[in-house]
Amino acid sequence: MRVSTTINENELPDRFRQVFEIAPKEAWRRRAQNLADRERQNPFLTDYLDERYTIERSLAWALAHRDQFGRFPPVRGPHGGRYFELYSFIHILGNVYPRLSPKGQSSVRGYMKNGLDTDTGLTPFAHELAVAAHLWTADFDVEFTDAEGRTRFDILARKEGLELEVDCKATSGDIGRQIHRRRVLELFHRVRPALDQLLQKGGGRTMDIVLPGALHGSEPYMNAVTGAVSDAVIQGKFLSVADVADVSLGAFALHEEPALLAGRPDLVGLVERRLGRANPHAIWIGGPEAAVVVAVSSRKPDKVVDRIYRTLKESAEGQFGGMNPALVAIRLLDLTMEQLHELASDASGKLGTVCHRLFAGARRGHLFGVAFVSPADALTESVGASEVEFSDRGMALLFRRGGHPLAQDPRLILFHPRAPLARTI
Repeated sequence: MRVSTTINENELPDRFRQVFEIAPKEAWRRRAQNLADRERQNPFLTDYLDERYTIERSLAWALAHRDQFGRFPPVRGPHGGRYFELYSFIHILGNVYPRLSPKGQSSVRGYMKNGLDTDTGLTPFAHELAVAAHLWTADFDVEFTDAEGRTRFDILARKEGLELEVDCKATSGDIGRQIHRRRVLELFHRVRPALDQLLQKGGGRTMDIVLPGALHGSEPYMNAVTGAVSDAVIQGKFLSVADVADVSLGAFALHEEPALLAGRPDLVGLVERRLGRANPHAIWIGGPEAAVVVAVSSRKPDKVVDRIYRTLKESAEGQFGGMNPALVAIRLLDLTMEQLHELASDASGKLGTVCHRLFAGARRGHLFGVAFVSPADALTESVGASEVEFSDRGMALLFRRGGHPLAQDPRLILFHPRAPLARTI
């Protein structure tokens, strides 16, 4: 199977109709309402929901835009990336679905229903379709073998006599972290009344919350941390509660942080300067007269590398047939952009370490490579026959196993040329 990865804006209405035949429009509306309700209850969740449920949120906005202006929103402008990801998803889904067997179509309807009804969301399925798009741009024919019930891996890609087995993983980048992003956003919501009290004091304020270990999601522990923060603000001083949290308060002159005054602070840099914390979870509230910067960190180290390794190891050893070259394509979720860049920028020390360990296993000799994939951050624009067209492969960090017999095979030049970070190790 091959599908064009170029989207023509004139095709969008037909593509949306196809998608609503697979998953009814009412299911999308219920999902959008559920996410909107969660955002209303906790405004700190806005960015998290936008990133974690991009397809669902973007579709609701696209339909609202069409109802108001009579057309779907363009992929130009500051929010073009989110609409491009949505349009890519519905374009590929609309082309793939009719080409599947009845069993494959039933599987896809199940993926869509599960994604719209549970916290899993549609991102894992969207990731699989995006990986297929990568392979099509590299001239592979693609079969969705897992959906068809034939294999445990997701995709069988064929090219010039070569068969490549591909397993697609979308897993939380929070695995192994002491503080999960979703939980800390819940904590920020709980301590908001205390932050508002601190805000009333005026000027620049900091709050440094240090946990002894993990931020557990249990109600008693969340209440205990919230209580410690509230007591620290009321007393106006450092407070340490055994097995709960240490809460430190500080102050700074707002004019010393012009980016904060402008409403565009570099929170990572600001927190590191003011609190000495490297890449913690942080927020800020306020304005030009008063602002509060809050950071939450743990005394225990994260084990992200170990947990990502474990996820990839299970895929490499349990999903593939073992005879063909294999590729694991993984998308890490629930990370801030700073955390994602931190993992990707020091590849030899973070993700590179994971892949070194993975490729060393004797039971994983069939593994050709691992690709860490993220959505496109830039679009390729061209003028088609009648409309402006957009296409892109997204970005990827690809590690090839140097000892694999096909490590340098020209047929396996993947995620190229938009992926300068392709390494053989």
